[in-house]
Amino acid sequence: MVRTVSVPARVDVLFVAVVLAAMGVLVALVVPLLLDPDVAGTIKLAVGAMGVGALTLTLGMALPVRYLLEPEGFTVRAGFLTLRLAYRDIVRATPLLSPLTGPSWSLVRVRVALDAGGWVEVAPRDREAFLAELAARAPHLEPHGRGLIDPVRARRKAGR
Repeated sequence: MVRTVSVPARVDVLFVAVVLAAMGVLVALVVPLLLDPDVAGTIKLAVGAMGVGALTLTLGMALPVRYLLEPEGFTVRAGFLTLRLAYRDIVRATPLLSPLTGPSWSLVRVRVALDAGGWVEVAPRDREAFLAELAARAPHLEPHGRGLIDPVRARRKAGR
């Protein structure tokens, strides 16, 4: 029986610092407006609510980040969001550095491409161990370069 493996997410201090700095800028812009006696109370309430809403939404979609390799598929959990990918739908898993948004706190990621199109970028703490475990659970994926690929579907998509 295949057991579920929880894969720890990689967290880069610099990445977290940039996010915190951006949130700090938001607070620095909102607080003076809230403290200004010339601004109407309804505007203060609306701006305060939008600031709290933005902060809550950001943290609610970003904390905690977990990756689970389950018997039938790969699950990504980022805050209140959950994405389930069946192993059979994965056509490629490639290590890369990426600044794109995704369920991760690092630029050091693995892009998991799907047969139907699209992809998700995840940031496991140990990319090589993650790829090895993924290969063991998805036997249709074969080593290719530094990542994994489904050679049958890759040829079909290339028109060969």
